[in-house]
Amino acid sequence: MKKNFFYPVIIILITLTACNNDKGEPGSQASSDLASEKIADATPDGIKTEISAKNDIFEGGALEKLYSERQYKSLWRNGDALYSFYNNLKEAEKEGLRFADYHGEELDLLLSSSDLGEDEAARLDLLLSDAFLTYAKHLYFGKLDPTDLNELWGVSRKKKDFSALLKKGVESGDFDSIFEELRPNHEVYKGLKRSLAEYEEIKEDKGPLSNIPEGELIKPGDRDSRLPAIAKRLIALRQFEGDTTALDSVYSEQLVEAVKEFQKSKSIQTDGIIGNSTITELNKGPKDRYLQLLANLERWRWYPRDLGAHYILINIPNFKLAVVKDGDTVREHNVVAGAKERQTPIFSDTLDHLVINPTWTVPPTIKSQDIIPKIAANPGYLRSKNMEVTGPNGERVNPSSVDWSSDEAMSYTFTQVAGPSNPLGRVKIMYPNQYLIYLHDTPAKALFNQTDRAESSGCVRVENAVDLSAYVVNDQSEWTKERIEEIIQTNETTVVKIDQPIQVHHFYWTAWRAGGETVFINDVYELDKKIYSQLTASR
Repeated sequence: MKKNFFYPVIIILITLTACNNDKGEPGSQASSDLASEKIADATPDGIKTEISAKNDIFEGGALEKLYSERQYKSLWRNGDALYSFYNNLKEAEKEGLRFADYHGEELDLLLSSSDLGEDEAARLDLLLSDAFLTYAKHLYFGKLDPTDLNELWGVSRKKKDFSALLKKGVESGDFDSIFEELRPNHEVYKGLKRSLAEYEEIKEDKGPLSNIPEGELIKPGDRDSRLPAIAKRLIALRQFEGDTTALDSVYSEQLVEAVKEFQKSKSIQTDGIIGNSTITELNKGPKDRYLQLLANLERWRWYPRDLGAHYILINIPNFKLAVVKDGDTVREHNVVAGAKERQTPIFSDTLDHLVINPTWTVPPTIKSQDIIPKIAANPGYLRSKNMEVTGPNGERVNPSSVDWSSDEAMSYTFTQVAGPSNPLGRVKIMYPNQYLIYLHDTPAKALFNQTDRAESSGCVRVENAVDLSAYVVNDQSEWTKERIEEIIQTNETTVVKIDQPIQVHHFYWTAWRAGGETVFINDVYELDKKIYSQLTASR
């Protein structure tokens, strides 16, 4: 009986709410139609004055050109267009952006007014256009400039004619499809939006646990007053089921295993030793994770919208490489990326050729910081590493004739011959770029057993690199894995052109969605804070 009684009441309430919204609430079709009627009354002189007089317009130059081409006549005369755009703009928070940054408060005020004067109508028309151009740019390119935040940034993007999109939207009345075209369509971005919605609800929940102080390393078997708090935090994270009252400040084997699992999940070195990196991750609450999501959403807006039909995608802080073809992940490899002081750049390029039995020409940074100091300290170093030295003209140089403490030492070229001990291992996969970065094998296989694999000088070392090499030439019948392995045994350097147009993307993201939950990992290069601190500066 109660159920039957409440249904008519609910229907009446919904109907009343809908009617009220149609009487002038911002975002309703009625208010959009009314505003469009008023905008149509705006004079060209009024709009021209608004463009030239206001200093709070973001896209003044583009708007001057746009409106001058139409003799400063108003744009937003279509109620459907206004309604569609405004409701898309209200969704900015779901993208990790802010409605308020696009004249949101003033738009609400003007759109809710039932009596706009000519000046207000002109102002509203201009604000809507300015809001579109600014929001569209932020959604497509990102709000921040990645080159200001990353010294090693080489991702190029296709240009967009945002003014043309604005005209298309106001003519068609459909901004839904326009914004769908502008925002990233990658599954990682879509998953991050779902995670952001979840953390939006809990971001201010500080919880019952206080921060764990940083301090000395805690090793298995050690005593430390912080261990009960660490155990409680792991219980809250569902990664420990032990009895905290029995810990007595001793780092037990049971807790060590829980810490290792936590470290592994965050791409921290999985050694069970609790250092400040582990403490930092343990201390991160919902607000910290929310900010991390904001940073990663912004990051994905910087990346190309089309990654290609066939590409290699490297997530630098997760030390993983995936090969994606026609939307499916067909291969995965562990990788070693650049150390924090020699970071792997963020860029995209296309595979060009494969080198079997590569020699290694020492790059300038490693030459100055590593090789020359070692030669100066140990005259036998070059011989022990099977390295050759050549002069500026390519002539062989006797190492004993060189003053390795002089500036002249930097003019020499150091080359390590091919072989099993070569730092590049048995293969390297090339996509010539300004950073001199490539994928390669390594003789140091034990590195792949580590969780934190930020160990290289910038290039990406690949586990099972011979298998990956065979894959990238698998459409070339003469280049089988067996033939590659045969050539490896000869130690002869061989170059193979790669026919498949496979793109390579060196990207960086520290959060994503998997199995219905959000995965957060350690920000190995400490780039997230640089992003979210600027994104939230005015929040």
